[in-house]
Amino acid sequence: MSPENEVNLSREPCYIFGSCSGLPLLYIGGLFVVNPLTKRFRLLDHSGSKLLPIIVGGDRNVAGRERGMCVGFTVNGNRTTKRFKIVCIHEMGTVYSFELSDGYSWRLSETTVTASSKSNLTVQMKHVYFNNTLHWLRNDGSIITFNPETEQARLIPSIFHQEPDMKLLFAADNNINRLILISGTKEEISVYTLLDNSEWTVTSQIKNVSMKESELVCWNIVVYDGKHLVVREMKDSLNGVVHVYDMEVKSWEVIGSTKSWSSRVRDFYKFTPSLFFVEEDEQQKVTVASNDKRIPYLTAIMGLIDTNK
Repeated sequence: MSPENEVNLSREPCYIFGSCSGLPLLYIGGLFVVNPLTKRFRLLDHSGSKLLPIIVGGDRNVAGRERGMCVGFTVNGNRTTKRFKIVCIHEMGTVYSFELSDGYSWRLSETTVTASSKSNLTVQMKHVYFNNTLHWLRNDGSIITFNPETEQARLIPSIFHQEPDMKLLFAADNNINRLILISGTKEEISVYTLLDNSEWTVTSQIKNVSMKESELVCWNIVVYDGKHLVVREMKDSLNGVVHVYDMEVKSWEVIGSTKSWSSRVRDFYKFTPSLFFVEEDEQQKVTVASNDKRIPYLTAIMGLIDTNK
């Protein structure tokens, strides 16, 4: 994606629920699976979902930012099947339940997970799809997992105590096949790896990029993949700077800038372009009218990907 590319969605709010195999799952008054590279999109029927209306809510069907992390999205890597799954997680005290969709129908899974103590899912923390399983972080550092294919779920009893003003990012490092938790202050960022004994262990410490207190509105840790760490720094209410840290070279550099109408808008996804797309059954196809007001927004979002780079 070119850092200079941008699109104004202030009139039709958009939420990215996930991105997998080059296919983002968007909510723009409805669920869409899109391929920004091929410019193809598919509208999904979510009328049968019991949990999605709770998550998106609002008179304008605007996706609730604080509950958006409750939607998981996976794409089957087998190109012969071309399947995907959407999973909504619902927390009720210490009990977690799941709703699944294959793009056509929705159903509640018989699987539930009961935790020994109450701790809410971490607000605005994206799920991690790792080893064919969805993972959701809880405030106490423990993790709820759900495999969309086997419908097996469990609680990983890891513990992490977040300090005030500490920034967090939940991620995975496929190079070492481990879940990762990044925590940071304005001075230092620590990389924690989840070991087999369900303990978060510090494996790397990084001096944070220099940020002038007099110019700083807010900052966030936004992406980590084992090779690079990305931090966004907001210098005022509209303009931000994106910094990337090379884990091998051990140095920071600026890779671009962002514009935002809110300092709370901080969703970043690592996007790997792909020609992959999920075909749909012609008999169950949901048709999108040519004059649908959402099409210009979909086109604009897909246009953010510069196919010439």
